[in-house]
Amino acid sequence: MTEERYRVDTIHAASLVGNPLGSPVERKLTIYLPPGYFQSAEKKYPVIYLLHGYSGNPKFLNISVSGREKWSWTPPSLQEQIDWSRYCDYGVLDMLIGQGELQPFILVQPDGSLQLPDKNGTFDFFTGETRTKGSFYINSRHAGSYEDYIVRDIIQHVDANYRTLDERRHRALMGVSMGGYGTLSILCHHADKFAAGAALSPANFTVDMLDWKLIVPMIEKLMDRATAEKTGAQLYEDILDTLDILYSHEKPLIPSVVRDGSGRAVSWDKDAAAIWDNHDINRLVAKHTDNLKQVALMMNCESSDEFGLTGATERIHSVFKQLGIKHEYEIYSDPAAAALSAHIMGIVYKMLPAMRFCLSHLA
Repeated sequence: MTEERYRVDTIHAASLVGNPLGSPVERKLTIYLPPGYFQSAEKKYPVIYLLHGYSGNPKFLNISVSGREKWSWTPPSLQEQIDWSRYCDYGVLDMLIGQGELQPFILVQPDGSLQLPDKNGTFDFFTGETRTKGSFYINSRHAGSYEDYIVRDIIQHVDANYRTLDERRHRALMGVSMGGYGTLSILCHHADKFAAGAALSPANFTVDMLDWKLIVPMIEKLMDRATAEKTGAQLYEDILDTLDILYSHEKPLIPSVVRDGSGRAVSWDKDAAAIWDNHDINRLVAKHTDNLKQVALMMNCESSDEFGLTGATERIHSVFKQLGIKHEYEIYSDPAAAALSAHIMGIVYKMLPAMRFCLSHLA
């Protein structure tokens, strides 16, 4: 192994072999190794697995560039609105570990994309890359076994190739947006693998959210209201289309939706809706309550999340309370984040607190 601490591995994901969509089985895996990793051949480390969001990739925390360089495509006026003291990247992790403010740990970022272009063939506004559909990290007979890919292929590869403390009590799972959904879903089924979990703005899209209007403030600032409305509608349409593929490909929900003159959804196929409901995190939690009680949990969301996930997060919290599942929970108001994107920047600013939470609950 070369002495490179910011690494990109390619792994053969056995769990994805023969997936119905023909998505690639060879997958990129981004690995962060802490300062001092190569100075000792004996020391082992806890691991945090970080699941990216929809249209994201395993470079969610940039590999070798600073936060400011990552945002260099934006006007200086917008960059000035970012609170860099709360930004997290590999350089920040290096600094905090070097100062003794964070314990050394390994960070692993898997690729959770279906590797399919989005429904409208559009480009991501922030990266310029073609948007790709996300797996939501579930086992879907219509798309592939992405949950197994995380808990079997990824963990096995990391433990075999890096000096990890390869027990549950030294392993945490955290995710953002789609990855937040994936975190809660995986923990429902695999509490034996992780001692701690953090879900940031978990994307639990349900049938009652069919009419949500997505507008990202940052896009409106950079372009105009019409562009923000158009790009938001395209992204939201693609998310719903992807959920149909994952959940109910043989009986899709979205084509069955009937809308009135104002565009509001008024009816849809009840059987298809029932299939969607089976993937509601709240239902999974009710079925796997004992599993979640074994894990130290954290969950939060910004109060004006533009994807409509504030209410979704509140409902999960309510179910957790009813079932007696202990967890740290916060619906926070962050005007600085909301001015750009309550969802994106809210998540960015909560990354370090989530990592601190996870590490504090690892042995």
